[in-house]
Amino acid sequence: MKYFFQKGADSKQLIVAFHGTGGNEYQLLTTVAKLFPAASLLSYLGSIGTDKNRRFFPPLENGKLNREAFDQAVSSFLTEDWATVVTHEYEEIIFLGYSNGANFILGLLEQQPTIADTVILLHPSNLIYQYTQASADTKLILTTGAQDTLSIAGDVLKLSYQLETAFTWVKLLLVDGGHQLSPQELDDVQATLAEINDSTPTL
Repeated sequence: MKYFFQKGADSKQLIVAFHGTGGNEYQLLTTVAKLFPAASLLSYLGSIGTDKNRRFFPPLENGKLNREAFDQAVSSFLTEDWATVVTHEYEEIIFLGYSNGANFILGLLEQQPTIADTVILLHPSNLIYQYTQASADTKLILTTGAQDTLSIAGDVLKLSYQLETAFTWVKLLLVDGGHQLSPQELDDVQATLAEINDSTPTL
């Protein structure tokens, strides 16, 4: 999978980004710059489809996830792409995904619940995921818009409840607007990240 890497001033913090449908490896650069201005960035380009149809896993079939194809896409990323990242160089790894990218991260969490310290899921969909009750310490932030017709608020709320059975720290942020990212949404995410940092013990 192709990617964009940018080394940050804080070489111990790595942000791993996954764009939305039709996006590219640069789509979330301004979002990451606002939330993590000093971090290093590793941003992946979805390998399914091209241009406006580019994504990380095949499209839904009759509104449902093709579980076999989805699992294969996730497994391929973990074995062929993520396995090459020298993760021990970083003290903190944060995954951030928008829309299709957020859904892809949810698949990664199915197979590796502790793949990151913190995960930010911007406008995910509840596509019927499967999580074991492992009480993983990974912290999860979910967002969606009150008028979002793709990432429906009620469905994302149900997803957050499901995630709470497998992860010890889950927070859903409901904002005004639709499926687009808003300045207020990023401000709310930023405040939640500060909350996480304030509650994290220092050595």
